[in-house]
Amino acid sequence: MSKDRPGAITWLGHASVLVELAGVRLLTDPALTPRLAHLRRHHHVDPDAVGKPDAVLISHVHADHLHLPSLRLLGHDVTLVVPNGAADFVRRQGFHNAREVGVGDTVEIRGVSVTAVPAVHDARRGPHSRVSATPLGYVLRGRYAVYFAGDTDLFPSMADIRADVALLPIWGWGRTLGPGHLDPVTAVQAMELVRPSVVVPIHWGTFSPVSVRGVPAWLTRPLRQFEAELARTGATDRLRALAPGDSLVLDANQLRTSA
Repeated sequence: MSKDRPGAITWLGHASVLVELAGVRLLTDPALTPRLAHLRRHHHVDPDAVGKPDAVLISHVHADHLHLPSLRLLGHDVTLVVPNGAADFVRRQGFHNAREVGVGDTVEIRGVSVTAVPAVHDARRGPHSRVSATPLGYVLRGRYAVYFAGDTDLFPSMADIRADVALLPIWGWGRTLGPGHLDPVTAVQAMELVRPSVVVPIHWGTFSPVSVRGVPAWLTRPLRQFEAELARTGATDRLRALAPGDSLVLDANQLRTSA
């Protein structure tokens, strides 16, 4: 994408989003492989087509968000922005270009600012790991502001976040959701707090356990529920639902210019 174009959003499935702003390519929580531990992917993504991002933003250390095999596909020299507490872990895995951030910290990636914002989610990597890092969301600012929520529950200070585009999780990879997640109802409440011009639902419809045969109904149901809830609140015009691999070109006709 040329630097004179305002940008684009490409959803790659789950929480993996390629955000392009003024020629800068930022990739969130890459999970790009056909299998992810006990999960299988329902949509193919070509890592070669993703290319080498200018930086990778990691929201938290769960294995479906900080996925080491996917990071290795991008190269051990890739620039990582990670939550406080995660840098030593990724460096031990051979990723030496890692920068830790906490809530309120801002890093500049070739002229695009990336600010860490709160998220409410489990900080631990998993039951067999001592790794723990404070979960984050990120606000990316170029010509427009893009809010990537990571994995989070609803929290009141979302009202302090302002963005033109909100990338909001609406489900997960299983039949049910545990604590620390938005669902179709609370995702709409989050949208009402952040007040973006456009909302792109993420973190749904991508992975399911390998023990579940076929395509379970709960894999696609969250989007229908999210659409219904948006209609109930009169905000259907804000929805831009993408299939994995599809892109949304950021356009001044549909987005307000961020300050």
